[in-house]
Amino acid sequence: MDTDFQDLLERFAAFGGIAENICLRNGALGRGIFPIDPSRRAKIMTPKSLLINREYIGIRHDEIYINEVSQFSAKEKEFVEFYYNYAWSRNGNIHSAEFLNYISTLPESVRSQLLCCGFVDQDLLDASPDEDSVLKRFIDERVVTFKGNSVLASVWDLVNHCSFAPPLRIAPYGVETPPIEPGPGELLFKYSGRNSPMSMWRKYGFACRCIVAYSIPFKINISNQSLNVSCYGRLGLDSKEKKGFSIEGDTLSIKSLPVGCLSIGLPFENFKSILSSAGLSTDVAKRLFPKVRELNLKSRSDLVDNLQEAGLGAKAELYKALMYEIELIGSSSFG
Repeated sequence: MDTDFQDLLERFAAFGGIAENICLRNGALGRGIFPIDPSRRAKIMTPKSLLINREYIGIRHDEIYINEVSQFSAKEKEFVEFYYNYAWSRNGNIHSAEFLNYISTLPESVRSQLLCCGFVDQDLLDASPDEDSVLKRFIDERVVTFKGNSVLASVWDLVNHCSFAPPLRIAPYGVETPPIEPGPGELLFKYSGRNSPMSMWRKYGFACRCIVAYSIPFKINISNQSLNVSCYGRLGLDSKEKKGFSIEGDTLSIKSLPVGCLSIGLPFENFKSILSSAGLSTDVAKRLFPKVRELNLKSRSDLVDNLQEAGLGAKAELYKALMYEIELIGSSSFG
C-alpha cells in the first residue's frame, strides 16, 4: 500500500474533497486509479476551494510552491503544495522533461516537418528542458478550464485518459470524474472533447487511439473554378467556435478538417458539406477529397520514414501517434 497516497486522500477529504473507493496501482496505461471494491462506484471530486490558478504555481530547487498571493489558507496551501510535489516527484517531472528533451534534440528535418504539418508550434520547438519549462509542461498537461480560468485540480488528475470514455464533469462546486458503472476496470475519462492522436501527443506527450485525425495545412486551386480551397490545419476547433470555415475573396478557408475517422464516411461528408456551402458541387468534392487524403497520408508517411524507427520513450509515442493517424486516414472513404 502507498502510505503517502493514503495520507494524501485523508488530507484531501479533510478539505471537502471526495475520493470514494479508489486506490493507486499500475495497469495497462501505467500508474492509474482503480476501484478498491469493484461492486461499488468509484468517484473523485475536487472542490472549487482547492482549484489552483496556474499563475500561482512556482518551483524552486525542484520543489513546487504556491505563491503567497493565492486564495488559500495556510493549511490549504500546505496541502496543495504537498499534493503537487507528490505528483511531481512520482515521475510527473520525468515525463515532462523527457518530452521536452526529445523535442529539443530532434533533427532539423523532423522539426521542420512537424512545424509545417501544424503538429507543433514554434514555442514548443523553442522550449528547453530547464526547470521552469518542465514545470510549465507539467502544468499544461494537467490544467482544466473552470469558470474561464486555467486551473489545476488535485487528485482527479491522476486518472488516465481514454478517447472512448465520458469527459470529466465541471460543476459549480468543483471538478469531478464522470459517473461510471461499478466494475474492476481502471477509472478513465476523456481529457478533451476534440482530440486526435497527434493533438494528444502534442498536449500530453503520449499516443492513443482516437476517433478522428485532422488535415495538415494545404491550399488547392480548383480547375475551372474561381475559388481556391485552403485549410489552416488546426487539430480541432475551439468549443466556442460555431463555424469552421469562411470565404475570403477567392478562397474558401477551412480552420480544421477531419480527414480520418472511425466513422469512415464522415470526413468526406463533412468536406462535401463545406464545399456545398460555398456553391461547389459534389463532383468537385469527389475530385478534391482524394487529393487531400493522399497529401495527408504522404506527410505522415514521410515523417515516419524520417524517424527511421519506432524507438523508445517520447520518440516511440510520436511514432505511434503518426501510425494511428495513418490508419484512420487510410480507412476513410469518399463516395
